[in-house]
Amino acid sequence: MTLLEELIEYSHNCIKDTTHVCQKHRWACERFLRDVQRAGTEEFPYVFDEEKAQRFFNWAYLHRHTKGVLAGEPIDFAPIQRFIFGNVYGWVHQDTGLRRFRRAYWQVARKNAKSQSLAIVGDYELMALGEPMSEVYIGATKTLQAKIIYNEVVAMLKRCPLLKDKWHESYGVIRHPKSDSILRALSKDDGKTGDGLNP
Repeated sequence: MTLLEELIEYSHNCIKDTTHVCQKHRWACERFLRDVQRAGTEEFPYVFDEEKAQRFFNWAYLHRHTKGVLAGEPIDFAPIQRFIFGNVYGWVHQDTGLRRFRRAYWQVARKNAKSQSLAIVGDYELMALGEPMSEVYIGATKTLQAKIIYNEVVAMLKRCPLLKDKWHESYGVIRHPKSDSILRALSKDDGKTGDGLNP
């Protein structure tokens, strides 16, 4: 089964309520199915690029769980995570190849791998997207909140042998020398310093 077929099946299951989700997620599934039908048309110039979406999942699979009973095991996303990140990284403009979604909002209960998932998104944007001099910022109202994801990025990168010499961390900044990209944690408090960041 291809990734697109998997996401279509998942969407149908959510709409039929065989997979229990909230109403807004059901609407997202309905939108996804509509978009698949009209992909690449004049009114909807976006197409689902399975290769680009799968590239993100292949990147995620390089990482290992850092905590709990799964510590050390490869990360394999749950169907809902595959749907969310498949949408974010899969939909691109048919002419430019640029992503459709520039922002995503994801609200789930505690202990649903939010920090882990966002850490993977952060280091993917930092190292694997191929954009030179990218700036990845982890934002939160409090510095300690932003540091949770930052520390998760560091922990996962340390446990990934394939990425061992491809990054370094100092003074609260993770750097990817090949692309000259950075990742750092920011908080609302940092905005008071006026230090000229470009998030």
